[in-house]
Amino acid sequence: MVKKWSLVWLLVLITAFSLVACSGSDETSSDSDSTSTDDSSSDSSGDEVVTLNFVHWINEDNGKWEPVIEKYEAENPGVKIESMPLVDNMNSLDYFKQLDLLASAGEDMDVIMFSNVNDLVKRIDAGLLSPIDSFMEEEGININEVYNNSYGPVDGKYYGLPMKNVSNLVMLNKAHLDEAGLEIPTDWTWADYREYAEKMTTDEHYGSYFHIWHNFQSSVKLLGNAEGSTVILNEDGTSNADNPLLRESLELRYQLEQEDQSSVPYAEILSQKLDYRQQFFTGEASMIPIASFMITEWGSFSPDFEIAWAPWPKNEPDNEVYTVMGGDLIGIAESSEHKQEAYDFMRWLTTEGISEQGIWVPSWKEAELSSILETLASGTTNPEAIHMESLQHTLEVSNPTKTFAPESYITEVLTEFDAEVEMYLLDEQDIDTTMENIENRAQAVIDANQ
Repeated sequence: MVKKWSLVWLLVLITAFSLVACSGSDETSSDSDSTSTDDSSSDSSGDEVVTLNFVHWINEDNGKWEPVIEKYEAENPGVKIESMPLVDNMNSLDYFKQLDLLASAGEDMDVIMFSNVNDLVKRIDAGLLSPIDSFMEEEGININEVYNNSYGPVDGKYYGLPMKNVSNLVMLNKAHLDEAGLEIPTDWTWADYREYAEKMTTDEHYGSYFHIWHNFQSSVKLLGNAEGSTVILNEDGTSNADNPLLRESLELRYQLEQEDQSSVPYAEILSQKLDYRQQFFTGEASMIPIASFMITEWGSFSPDFEIAWAPWPKNEPDNEVYTVMGGDLIGIAESSEHKQEAYDFMRWLTTEGISEQGIWVPSWKEAELSSILETLASGTTNPEAIHMESLQHTLEVSNPTKTFAPESYITEVLTEFDAEVEMYLLDEQDIDTTMENIENRAQAVIDANQ
């Protein structure tokens, strides 16, 4: 059975719990105990039924949870899943606020969904999540063999299973490729990307577009780092600002925008408040390094050209294709009284369940990728616009880079990084000054947080 919890109802519940907590009276405490909800019941045959509270932020219209949950319940008659979208607006930031309020109020939760590893780790530190290593060991699975895993262990333990997979890739306008006499890239480097951008640039459009996200699109070579950190901090919290790949990333963007004039200039992006979807779907730019959420998330646009897809360009020709992979994770609440049932549901939802859902690309390596992509395409406003062969190839050849949950002060470091990058791209300082300032400002933040 699926129940939709409205935000209003939740706020009432939170208020009620707060009043109980503040009263401090033994009588009130007793009344509270007598009215608490039991999360198990019996079905018509008299057998006990376990109810799992599954909290997330994806509403029914977008998540299509009902048919998926009905299938699981049919295959597992002793378990009921209560779907609890904590917000109506699909905003994960608002969701996490509500999640923390419910956790503080002691609300029953069994299975919890997270949009990224950083928010997962915060709730591990707060004691909200239970490790799942013992369940995986009993089942005999290795998380990195079963899933395209987007995070590493936290203090030696895993607290969630990867659900959907979001991989960095390059999206290209196939009509512009054809006009320039270029093939869809299947194995290429950033030097090739630069050449493609030059050849596709015309009087009508640029060959490339990089957006204002400097920790993403001004760090493109660092994001393909096969061995070490792909961000400005290392796993131990020390600075990674002196990584040569970071400098090379900035130089590449500068060359494309300022020297080759084959990518939209940063000053133009700022002054005209350009949007990456608008630039690509209106044909103003021929290609953009982006992520696989763009398979279906076109906003208000419906392309009238075919979209080709290419792997994240390699730093060196002999390298394998490495790309940052992320996506939703799902974990077990520490307070859950039904952890085995919660784990069983999680395993099904992150494998067969997400495949049945047909909304996202699963992290599960055994998923039938071709049929899933066909389903995803069929849900768009123009399924024929997706060049399926290049998309499937891109996802199949991509290997995940090493990932970890960085220290919380990375946000401060990135703020300092952004300021220096902006001055460089606006031609207000040279690359040597920029890198020296980035390293000094990053280290200052690190020192202040020790």
